Amino acid sequence: MIVVQILFWSAVLLILHTYVGYPVGIYVKSKGQEKQEPRDGLCDSEHPTITVLIPAYNEERWIARKIQNALAFDYPVHRLQILVASDGCTDQTVAIAEQYAERGVEVLHNPHRGGKTALLNRVVPTVSGEIVLVTDVAAQLPPETLRLLALHFQDSTVGCVTGPRECLPTDSAASEGEGLYWRYEAWIKRSESRLGTCLGANGQVMAVRKSLFPHLPDINDDFYIGMKVLVFDRAKVLFEPRAKALIPAAANLGRELERKIRTNVCFLRDMSYLMPALNPWRSPIWWRLLSHHVMRRLVPFAMVTACITSLLLGQHGNFYRAAFLIQVAFYVGAIFGFLLERRHLRLRIFYVPFYFCFANVAVLQAWIRWARGKQQYAWQRTERILPRVYVAGSEHKSSKVV
Repeated sequence: MIVVQILFWSAVLLILHTYVGYPVGIYVKSKGQEKQEPRDGLCDSEHPTITVLIPAYNEERWIARKIQNALAFDYPVHRLQILVASDGCTDQTVAIAEQYAERGVEVLHNPHRGGKTALLNRVVPTVSGEIVLVTDVAAQLPPETLRLLALHFQDSTVGCVTGPRECLPTDSAASEGEGLYWRYEAWIKRSESRLGTCLGANGQVMAVRKSLFPHLPDINDDFYIGMKVLVFDRAKVLFEPRAKALIPAAANLGRELERKIRTNVCFLRDMSYLMPALNPWRSPIWWRLLSHHVMRRLVPFAMVTACITSLLLGQHGNFYRAAFLIQVAFYVGAIFGFLLERRHLRLRIFYVPFYFCFANVAVLQAWIRWARGKQQYAWQRTERILPRVYVAGSEHKSSKVV
């Protein structure tokens, strides 16, 4: 039974460390490292040139909204390039984007679809900006975003700056879960950034020095780019909490599940290129990467292990029997949360365990898909709720994208 006890405690400690211990620990450690936010003391001619790069594949419903958002940036026009890069669009995306040519918007159309990775490899070397801001079509950014990001690049050791994602409230079942998860992630990244650098970047708002923008293998560009800049170029990746990307929720839980599976499969593929980052003798961030990202992909196995071992140990003591019953209650709560969600009812006491299990089901399915080599690597758009009105940074009255 000693082996079973070791398995039980290893599983429990892995789960607690991943979701509680590491986030709380790094938050406490970072509290003494508060830095004054950089101030904009530059005149217009001293601001770095920035290219706002908007990759697009069949985004006719979203592209005008995104371009209007980019044109509203408070940044010197002569230091700004707005570029819509079409990846084999077959709808009206290119035609709509070209209507903004007189306002300085450039459109680069490639008739053959190659995926976002191939698009970035092809387009980034040709852009004019010293800084490249890659941003998703669905993401709405505050007008001050470029100035906030540019301030950090006054420090020559900074190679990448990212910001938080904020889920816009909608009627979608995925809305509350995505929002809760993104707030949790932003909390961790801000703590990491206070300690010198955060791990990875959010693709909805990711600014990178052009000179450090890597040529990408066929992987998840968002996480890899930030980690490549950090691990191989030894440059900082910072988190700017004011540069929020406002994003509508996935249209439904099925779409959100598929997005999470794809993201996790891509992470598993990314790690084959980032193994030096886990070397404790050469990488100063190995423990953070292990705690924040690698262990999280092991949690589904730890959950199964903790449940089975506590059941086996239950006959040898009340503690393990209670541990098993607590887990059963948690999973029953998750099932209730799922059933209530299907009826469009949402009680947080049930929704939190439901979404926790939902996220870990996605991780488990990602392992299976990765092992079978069944993942598609071409750009896959997540169907999201399309807001009808965008006014002064807030969204109202949403409708579903078909």
